Amino acid sequence: MDRKHVISGLFWLAISILVAVMAIDLGLGTFSSPGSGFVFFWSSLGLGALSVILILKSILGKGEANPFVDLWKGLKWGNAVLAIVMLLLYALILTTLGFMLSTFMLMIVLFGIGRSSYRAVIVSALITTILSLIIFRYFLEVHLPRGIIGW
Repeated sequence: MDRKHVISGLFWLAISILVAVMAIDLGLGTFSSPGSGFVFFWSSLGLGALSVILILKSILGKGEANPFVDLWKGLKWGNAVLAIVMLLLYALILTTLGFMLSTFMLMIVLFGIGRSSYRAVIVSALITTILSLIIFRYFLEVHLPRGIIGW
């Protein structure tokens, strides 16, 4: 039994129970008309489930934990930094260039990190941008910045 993981699992389970109780006090509402505590409640259930899994795995001794350093081995730091920089740049240029152009450029870079085929990167970025536009503008009715192009 890994005592550290049991203790941390119990800690996060307690936090999730506390958040769930507070979310219920805020009011859950329904799926079609969510209340103030809706997202908090369902998030706390997810956290609670993960906490229970951690506790059970630690008690049963399955899945030996790797040292913390092993989690970072082989990570391509350049890709992670590039993704963070691009997200910050996206936030800065979104209103100026508009949703379509800035999202398309962001997706090209993000898809380009993992793929080598230019055609796959461009097609994936285009499909993602168009689907995002359809979902946000037409289904969720979010007003997106039109930018210099005007779409």
